[in-house]
Amino acid sequence: MAAGTKLVLGFETSNGSTTTLSFSYAKPTATLAQVKAAMNAITTNGEIFATVPVTSKSAKMVTTTETEYDLDE
Repeated sequence: MAAGTKLVLGFETSNGSTTTLSFSYAKPTATLAQVKAAMNAITTNGEIFATVPVTSKSAKMVTTTETEYDLDE
């Protein structure tokens, strides 16, 4: 897996279940205001999804790292 940052957003849907949207290669310096704006845009325009996200529930940045092993040693 490549090193990087992923934005993971959680929503309650129109049928009462929960859904998660993940965005790879997210900007690690995104502010709370930017994340909230993105989530508001998703809920405002949610009809594009099969299960419409209606309420923002959670947001987190997931950062992965990678370690290479030198197999020639």
